[in-house]
Amino acid sequence: MRPKASLWREAQFDTLRLGLIKVAARVTEMVTRIKVSLPTSFPYQESLAGLAARTVKLPP
Repeated sequence: MRPKASLWREAQFDTLRLGLIKVAARVTEMVTRIKVSLPTSFPYQESLAGLAARTVKLPP
């Protein structure tokens, strides 16, 4: 997802906090990865998945 096309481009921090950070998710820590299970009713699943995919590609 490109930043120009993102619905989060002009969002205020409170909107980001409520929409992406304050999510009731189940987090499972495995040996080589961390699994995050989101509720099926979470409206921003694609945005969060895109953010996670870009984060994985960042150098350490």
